[in-house]
Amino acid sequence: MKLAYTIWTWQLEEYTGTSSRHLERFEEAIRSIKYLGYDYVEDFNFIVPWFIDNPEKLKAILDKYDMKLVNLYHTYYYDGTQETLDKWLDLGDKTCRLLKYCGAKQLNLQGNIWQDKPFFRPDNPELIDAYIDAFMKMGRIAKDYGIQACLHPHGGTAMFSESQIDYFIEHCDMDLVRLTMDTAHTALAGMDPCYAFNKYAKYISYVHLKDIDPDESLYPEWPMKRFCAPGQGYLDFRNIIKTLENNGYDGVVCIENDYPKVCSYESAQSARNYMRAIVNM
Repeated sequence: MKLAYTIWTWQLEEYTGTSSRHLERFEEAIRSIKYLGYDYVEDFNFIVPWFIDNPEKLKAILDKYDMKLVNLYHTYYYDGTQETLDKWLDLGDKTCRLLKYCGAKQLNLQGNIWQDKPFFRPDNPELIDAYIDAFMKMGRIAKDYGIQACLHPHGGTAMFSESQIDYFIEHCDMDLVRLTMDTAHTALAGMDPCYAFNKYAKYISYVHLKDIDPDESLYPEWPMKRFCAPGQGYLDFRNIIKTLENNGYDGVVCIENDYPKVCSYESAQSARNYMRAIVNM
């Protein structure tokens, strides 16, 4: 397995706000995680406008630190309009073009995260159907570039719980859109990650590793704030990695921490030390 790190928090630090020095922060993130021992990187596709007209600039930064881009996020802010869908598909095409140029093979797809209450919502098949239609269109575009599109089941979206994932799998062409499973979102949805990784093994093409605080009373209005770096919560990552290995998974496992306790560097360092200690990765 390959160990990656998601660097979007360097550009969008919770405690320092959005940086106006995007390109500097991007290179700072690449330099930092390379120093910590990571060789693979993931980011959000808000970087696409920075590099789409000059992909050589992105490749030069990656090559400077001997780093490989493996994935970009592509969120669909669904509002039911054709205009929004067309713009999203166009950005997705540009994203895939940039991924291909850098030799990456994965594209994360995610539904819009609602900001209003309640956080946990019942199944909405009609909304999931709309996402399936859009994601399969994106999956076909990605396939033309040699990129695998993957649904990322995510808290605060229409595709999060076990029944919602099951519905998605039943109604989607899973050759076009596979799964990015995330340990913390899986746990927040009420599933043990090992159970979920066993159940969905044949559909998983990409994995996110992050931990979660066991105290369910924390952040009731926004429970994703319980997320933390591997080793800082209660999840059993030894068995999680073993479960992936037992199912023949040999792809990327990408560490992500949406809410670093101190800063992105501390979170990446803590996670790297922990993974070395428990699975020699």
